[in-house]
Amino acid sequence: MEKLKPKAVIFDLGSTLIDYLTDDWFEVSYAATQCAHQQFPESGNSLPDFEEFWKQLEEVKQFYRDRAAQTYQEWTVVEAVEDLFKKLKLDNNGRLAGQFFDIYYSAMSEKLYIYDDTIETLGWLKERVEKIGLISNTIFPEEKHVEELNRFKIAPFLDYKIFSSTFGLRKPHPDIFSRAVELAGFEANECVYIGDRYVEDITGPAKIGMPAILKKIKGREYPEEMPQATRQISSLMELKNHLDI
Repeated sequence: MEKLKPKAVIFDLGSTLIDYLTDDWFEVSYAATQCAHQQFPESGNSLPDFEEFWKQLEEVKQFYRDRAAQTYQEWTVVEAVEDLFKKLKLDNNGRLAGQFFDIYYSAMSEKLYIYDDTIETLGWLKERVEKIGLISNTIFPEEKHVEELNRFKIAPFLDYKIFSSTFGLRKPHPDIFSRAVELAGFEANECVYIGDRYVEDITGPAKIGMPAILKKIKGREYPEEMPQATRQISSLMELKNHLDI
């Protein structure tokens, strides 16, 4: 397969540049919600017992998940917590929901780690391409991820960042990729996207003519219809095998 010669390289974030110490998202979210439930600071504002609270929160989140699946409209955990708190008659201005979320996300962020080859790969690319960008589907506020990018020293390598929670639409909607191409300042076929999910990160860029490379995650199932010609890597440093830069 002929190597690509991009002028801009655009990355996904989770499971591509950074990841959680466990790949069981339910387990991480459950534990973080439990932590926030236990530490909820407002005296005089009692929550239901945890299992009932978790059940009700998941019902709200499922509404947003279903909407996103149909429309690609993004949502956030903060919105879901605000909705539930209103239902519980605990919050009327978002303040308590924000406090709850901060505890929740603090517990989640402890599970994050950076891949061993992330900084090395970004450094290699920085010397060879004109722009490095980021597009991330996320149900968390952008400022939390900016903190992570600074914490892991990824931020200096990025020329721009797009988070679905700010943009309003999530991958694979073509508009989010078109915006990334616009910010790069090149044509779609002069950019390349790297991510870990086939539908979001391979078919999404393809809709606007952007080539993409799948970072295949060990143990994850991928669609049977995924073409054998899909460019694949198992680690970021393998990008050298696909890029002529």
